[in-house]
Amino acid sequence: MEKSELSTRDRMCSVAGGMAGLLVDREIPSRLIPFRGEFPLLNMIEAIRFREAIRSTMWIEDLPPKFLYAAAEGSRIARLEREFRHYLSRNGLKSGDFEKLEDAEKSEWLQWWMEADSVSADDLVVKKYRDEATPVSKSLGDPAMPVAEKREIYDDLVTRRAYWDDLCFEFGRIGWEKKLLNLALYIHYGGDLEVVLARYKENHPDYADRIPHSLAYYISYLRTGEATSVLHYFLLERVCLSESRLTALLTAELRERLEEVFRWDGGTNSAWTVGIDYRGEEKMDEIVTALDIEKGREYLIFGNLTIKPFIMETKETLLKENPWREVAEKIEKNGYMRLEKLNAYADDIPFIEEFNKRTKNPDHQLHTEILPYPFIGDVLGARVVLLMSNPGYKVSSNIEAHEKMSDEEKRFVIRAQTQAMLLEDRAIFYSGPEYKPFNDEQDWYWAKKTRIIREAVPGAETKIAAVQLMAYHSRKYKPFPEKMGLLPSQEYTKRLVKYLIDKKDVVFVYRGIKNKARWLDFVPELENATCVELSSSLNACLSEKNCKDGGFEKIKAALTE
Repeated sequence: MEKSELSTRDRMCSVAGGMAGLLVDREIPSRLIPFRGEFPLLNMIEAIRFREAIRSTMWIEDLPPKFLYAAAEGSRIARLEREFRHYLSRNGLKSGDFEKLEDAEKSEWLQWWMEADSVSADDLVVKKYRDEATPVSKSLGDPAMPVAEKREIYDDLVTRRAYWDDLCFEFGRIGWEKKLLNLALYIHYGGDLEVVLARYKENHPDYADRIPHSLAYYISYLRTGEATSVLHYFLLERVCLSESRLTALLTAELRERLEEVFRWDGGTNSAWTVGIDYRGEEKMDEIVTALDIEKGREYLIFGNLTIKPFIMETKETLLKENPWREVAEKIEKNGYMRLEKLNAYADDIPFIEEFNKRTKNPDHQLHTEILPYPFIGDVLGARVVLLMSNPGYKVSSNIEAHEKMSDEEKRFVIRAQTQAMLLEDRAIFYSGPEYKPFNDEQDWYWAKKTRIIREAVPGAETKIAAVQLMAYHSRKYKPFPEKMGLLPSQEYTKRLVKYLIDKKDVVFVYRGIKNKARWLDFVPELENATCVELSSSLNACLSEKNCKDGGFEKIKAALTE
């Protein structure tokens, strides 16, 4: 091996040789661990020459064979003793107190440590150097070991309850650094945490619910040096990352944080380290405080990762990728007047035409001679979101009332509708004489449906919004045939609702059991959101009588927080 490859400080004699130099001439190499073998590793004269050699030699492999062997075995002994001291400390026992224990108690502690840190009885056996044919300790690694074999070793380690059940006794017996290092090495050698967790759930179905908690603990520890932190709560409770996303996030963190300390010792955990941001919570708070809400939220999720393992929706991505911008721009260019034909998102048009062609009942026809209405109110800032099926259609309001308006009134109404498309709306209902044309065309619908809650919570209209499953007007809602799939614009609606679910502070309102079933099929994640079901499928009135199971109080609480 060329010296040019030996680039890290830990391959220097001053490191490994320095660790070994303190004990190569000891008759009893450790006061804590009962190593077996022929001691000392070197006699008094050899030990003096050994210490001179490590002072005058740069690289460990340039030492004479006997000294190389002593350096390998001595540093291995030193590392094992250090790890045992750390283990005792983590479990509340000082090494001095350990030495005062009875032999039986010492034996128990040693067995617990060996099991927790995967130390075998053979690791405690030290052979004395005989000649140049004596193999160097395995602590120097076996570069010829196949990667698949290394992966299998770590696979066996990380599929235990001690890694994924934070409530079990064994979980706390292994240090966070050790577990994170083993997980990182498993991934480094080609392992897949998704596969590990799938197998773990098969073997331990009763404890599978603790996996997300364990994943969040690991991510929190990597970034803050504390398993239980604001970050742990944020990932689990605020943005409610799924198990698969937490797994992807942990995998990405471990890949970026695993660092090879020195290659010649690559066969042991001591050759690698996982970067942990101890006291990172303080730095994290400083960074988040300096960012706006959306950027801060993104930073808390992804930290300093250079490659994000998944796309996390943000307010910026939703505004930028809003398909209704295309329609709004056409309306603006038309002087804020309805288009003569097809007031619709271009990618939706073939689906709409096919649906209308197949649909015989005129009540189900989708009307594109008037503007679609996918959203009402300040959706992105709402605390209560009504999940509607579709905007209704009435000739008297949508056509006749509109035609009676002056061009100026028409422009006023249509400008308000395009603002809603662009997620720039500010209230579900506007009061004031200037909004009379708008309310006339809407048949004063939301003014009536929100009257009771507005009386109970002044200003509630600015915190209530509605999202339509189908953005286009029809007298009665009818879903697309399954083989037609979803409209492209509906895919965006799904993203929007998932984003609102992730915020964790939004109450969703279903209008009746059929509406609820449609939305749960559309966005299954709603199952885990705070939801209120209205008694009537035909009436969207937010009142105590119309809200099931104390839902009105939930709505009031959300609006007053």
